[in-house]
Amino acid sequence: MIYYFSGTGNSLYVARHLADILGERLSPMASSLSLRGELDRVIGLVFPVYAWGIPNVVEKFVSNSSLQNSAQVDYIYAVMTCGDDMGYADRVLESALGRKLDAAFSVLMPDVYVCLPGFDVDSKEECKEKLAQEKIIVKEIAAHVSERKEVRQLKRGPFPWTKSYIIRPLFNRYLLTDKYFNVDAAKCISCGRCRKSCPVGNIVLDDVPKWQSHCTGCLACYHACPYHAINFGKMTQMKGQYNLLRTINE
Repeated sequence: MIYYFSGTGNSLYVARHLADILGERLSPMASSLSLRGELDRVIGLVFPVYAWGIPNVVEKFVSNSSLQNSAQVDYIYAVMTCGDDMGYADRVLESALGRKLDAAFSVLMPDVYVCLPGFDVDSKEECKEKLAQEKIIVKEIAAHVSERKEVRQLKRGPFPWTKSYIIRPLFNRYLLTDKYFNVDAAKCISCGRCRKSCPVGNIVLDDVPKWQSHCTGCLACYHACPYHAINFGKMTQMKGQYNLLRTINE
């Protein structure tokens, strides 16, 4: 079984690719934040890296699961998607999980984070290159998982400890919030794509979208808006948007 969390679609894309190769089933973490009862012998966790750590949805899922110290599971691995590097996200996961991973991998996917200066979506060429490499990397991951190898293939980047254990807590405290989202009413047509895109049901539509204070920080709503009517403060007004299906088909 492969359990996944995905906001803008990158991690779901990887999870589906991996599941197809391995012949595994997929189950979304967001729709069931606890995992109890009988478990498969091999468990995969696929999700994006947020601020060099793990999304709060993933933390809740693994913390409330029976994966911790379960004798039923012979092999547990994680595949983490990131736009650049992932710091010590695997160690953050292990802390929440309460056990060591048997294997961990990072997969570079198109960058979607746009809420700080210097951060923007990748160019079309960069997106295409990452998606081309994803096919190769996921096949390698599938081979390692099939052989139950204990391996870590991770792009930690520079200063991983500082990013994961100093910057990440500050980010989660001050920027993991939906209070900065705002809507340009002149552009919004109340199409509801933002609401439908939210993986945690954090948006209601009342002429314009309204956030309900349990945001996971995936930015799916921002990227899904066809008229760029949604912004995160003033940081995203001149930033790009990312659409996985459009990127694949272009």
